[in-house]
Amino acid sequence: MRAENLWASFLYAFEGLWYALRTQRNLRVHVLIAALVLVLSWVEQLPIRDFIAVLLAIVVVMVAELFNTALEAVVDLISPEIRRLAKTAKDVAAAAVLLAAAGAVVLGLWVFLPRLGRLPAFLMLRWERQPAATLAWLGLLVAVAALMFWIPQAPHRRGGR
Repeated sequence: MRAENLWASFLYAFEGLWYALRTQRNLRVHVLIAALVLVLSWVEQLPIRDFIAVLLAIVVVMVAELFNTALEAVVDLISPEIRRLAKTAKDVAAAAVLLAAAGAVVLGLWVFLPRLGRLPAFLMLRWERQPAATLAWLGLLVAVAALMFWIPQAPHRRGGR
């Protein structure tokens, strides 16, 4: 379906995101981890360069997961029966997500590992200086976690394997 206007284009994009969140467990896991990492970034007061690198890694993983979902849907549409090439296409798309996620983990370890020993002190300092903001960020994290587990899950037909 072609979008009649810019607003409709945004609505279709949000429908696609909502579909992926309902049908793709891994995307929900990625969103939950991303929320945790963003809260950790705030607690640790990451330098802007490190924060931008972390944010870009998060976006790359999410985009890879969405492309994987789109490719799986197209493969299922074109080849509902089990075919070797359909399996190969799906496996390669899944490998792209795996590679993006592994890169994000490596980047996250590089950014956060030197800081993790100081995390309890940083969290307490944040709590003492900004208790409302700290509660808000932690509340947001809990809300995202709850949302990711309570989103009504729709089945995703996984033909072609």
